[in-house]
Amino acid sequence: MLDSRAVPLASLGWSLSVIALLLKFGLLSPPSSLPIERQDPLSLSIAVLKQSETFKASTLGEAGITPNEVLAWRLIFNSPSRDEVFRDILTTGSPSGRLYALAGLWFGDANEFRVSAKALGTRSGTVTTVRGCIVSSEPLRELIREIESGSWSREFLAAGRIVMVR
Repeated sequence: MLDSRAVPLASLGWSLSVIALLLKFGLLSPPSSLPIERQDPLSLSIAVLKQSETFKASTLGEAGITPNEVLAWRLIFNSPSRDEVFRDILTTGSPSGRLYALAGLWFGDANEFRVSAKALGTRSGTVTTVRGCIVSSEPLRELIREIESGSWSREFLAAGRIVMVR
């Protein structure tokens, strides 16, 4: 009979032998590293908002983590072409992405904002929202009303700090 220490050694030897054979005959190859495309942060932020599936508050969960969508919104907001980018997302983004764009346009031309809010308000449906720990589905029109009040825009910009604007 085999000693109790011999069994683990024999199984290790067997495993290494099988791996060596697979590598020798090309049946197992090491993972190839695909080239990582380097994109500028603005392009990545635009993609994040355009493809967003939920409309999230600036802090989530007990830890108060800032979601990627809000970080992307802030990066776009601080870019020189923010109005142009938010207009593009408003026309081509997902429903929640359009809400982020509308919140970004809140700081700009008031007339343009009203027209954009009215156009977006003609759509019906609901959007999944995340506020803190609470995930819910809210009517699009109600969220537009909240954005019109400026609460979402100030929240995205402030990240929990009190900022006096407008």
